Amino acid sequence: PPDGSALPQNRPAALSSYIRSDLLLLVEGKDEVNLFEALVRRSLVDGPDIQVIDVGGKDNFRRNFMAIRTAASARPTLRAIGVVRDADDDARGAFDSVCHGIRSANYEPPASHGEFSDALPAIGVFVVPDGTERGAVETICRRSVQGDDTAMCVEEYLRCLEHHHATHSRNVDKSFAHAYLAATLDPMARVGEGALQGVWDFGSPAFAELSEFIRQLADAQTPS
Repeated sequence: PPDGSALPQNRPAALSSYIRSDLLLLVEGKDEVNLFEALVRRSLVDGPDIQVIDVGGKDNFRRNFMAIRTAASARPTLRAIGVVRDADDDARGAFDSVCHGIRSANYEPPASHGEFSDALPAIGVFVVPDGTERGAVETICRRSVQGDDTAMCVEEYLRCLEHHHATHSRNVDKSFAHAYLAATLDPMARVGEGALQGVWDFGSPAFAELSEFIRQLADAQTPS
């Protein structure tokens, strides 16, 4: 399968050939693959190869860890796995859910958000936006452009909708992201597509912790 597609299930022979790197980054979906591949390139200049993998939704991390466990038997050099999941409405619940999936595959989860376990492979979990607050990847994207002219116009637009009781969105950060992308030179619908076009400011403090997590993944060493 091409890079970024979900790991093939129930096909052990295909799994070992699918994993091409000793460093894996698991993300929720295909659009997140676009965003994190762009962020990896920004965070690591001439760094090691990190393979970004779409797990096919937040409820599929456990199944993908089981698949990786099978594939790893043919790749003993696998060093580290990073996991990025949206907090949505419950950051602690999101972290615990991912760690449960890690344990189900007989891997060692990290002790807390943003850290890696001292095991082989080392496994880290980052719950977006910061391990404690509610939100999603769109939350970080919104924060990264806060204060620029386009962002201020979009914020005014959202306030107008709210004032007139004309918005039915359950996620204001997603609404912001879509409106912001609509104002770009080449309008697009998804935040990952925007990342590939340089729309979000990866140099912003909003992305600092996530970039550091990626650097930790890249620097993972075999335990002594």
